[in-house]
Amino acid sequence: MLKTRILKTIVFVIGVSILGINLGALPDYLKIYAADPSSRPDLRTSCATCHVNVIGGGPRNAFGNAFAAAGLKITNDLRKRFPDHFNLPDTQSVSLPVTFVKNSDYQAIVEMGGKKYIIDTQTRTVKELVAETKLAVVAPIDKNKPKTNAPEEETAYHQMDVRLIGLPTAKPIAKGALIGDFTHRFPFGDFTPTDAGGLFGLDGYAIPSFGFAYGITDRIHVGAYRSPDAAGRPILVYAGVSLLDENKKHPFTAMAHVGIEGRDNFQRNFTTSLDLTIARSITNKAQLYFVPTVSFNNRKFGAASRNFPGANTFAIGVGGALNIRPTVALLAEANWRVNEAGKLGSNEPVYGFGIEKETISRRHAFSLVFSNGAGTTFAQRSAVRSAISGPGSENSLSIGFNLSRRIF
Repeated sequence: MLKTRILKTIVFVIGVSILGINLGALPDYLKIYAADPSSRPDLRTSCATCHVNVIGGGPRNAFGNAFAAAGLKITNDLRKRFPDHFNLPDTQSVSLPVTFVKNSDYQAIVEMGGKKYIIDTQTRTVKELVAETKLAVVAPIDKNKPKTNAPEEETAYHQMDVRLIGLPTAKPIAKGALIGDFTHRFPFGDFTPTDAGGLFGLDGYAIPSFGFAYGITDRIHVGAYRSPDAAGRPILVYAGVSLLDENKKHPFTAMAHVGIEGRDNFQRNFTTSLDLTIARSITNKAQLYFVPTVSFNNRKFGAASRNFPGANTFAIGVGGALNIRPTVALLAEANWRVNEAGKLGSNEPVYGFGIEKETISRRHAFSLVFSNGAGTTFAQRSAVRSAISGPGSENSLSIGFNLSRRIF
């Protein structure tokens, strides 16, 4: 009998302990809910707030699972998901310190800190409203009138480089911008018209030339450019001015240059050149170029130390660029010395074609080109390759490339 009473006592104590754990621990979580100001008073003491069983314990209901997933914290998301568990304020019935200006769709008065402010959504301004301030009703905006601050689609062609293959493109140089201009030509050797065996001149010597152009203003720029010994080591200094710009709604783009180049690092055989580049866009995908150039006392290729007799030359250049991708273009050009008649080597036209790639930033452009020309200065770009490599290579194409980079 005694053993039976002891056993019942032990079972009773264990049961009370377990119940005490549940009743002691779970209300602590319920207190978190009850402590929230927006919780419903009738649910603050009910175990059914979080559990399926109204007496608590066992599986949780949807709110209990979400409460546990939220780290046993009352969050704004929890309030929004379970509005039946909270007394949320009716935002539509809240009285805001805002009044609207009579007969105006764009002005309102807001009272904050004892002061009144008028807000104009059309001009995007906020002004303090004082007693003597008169409210001006803004005229409604004409919805049919195009917005002046909206970005307009480019209608003019965007030139990627300052030169096409040899001809200038009239690309504007912004004030303070420094442009690096680098060209490479492989024109030498005994070549066939296609020059497949010599990889279009890669097996021969090369003429690498480089220079810089700097924008003094948005319309005026200056530059310098040098070619190596095979071209007579000329140094070209020049200035350019933008006369017209299609981006400014002009009918075409026009840029003029004047340059002086001297052989043997600007020591002898000086040639003065004047050119005019006229560019006309065909939509924003293509552009045509017309470039007349006159050079006074132009000279043939030869050793830099020699003093060659000069002759005035007049060349007419034409070309075009066509975008096949937003940053990729096909190039072609031709340039004739119309009055040379063989005085300086050959009066055959210079022609070439290539493909050009520009980076997305529009600061760097690379062109792979093929041409029968050798020189790239103002006076030498209209001379065919035979002026260096000898007769018979007038129509032989050499490989080369142009590289330009906006440094700053």
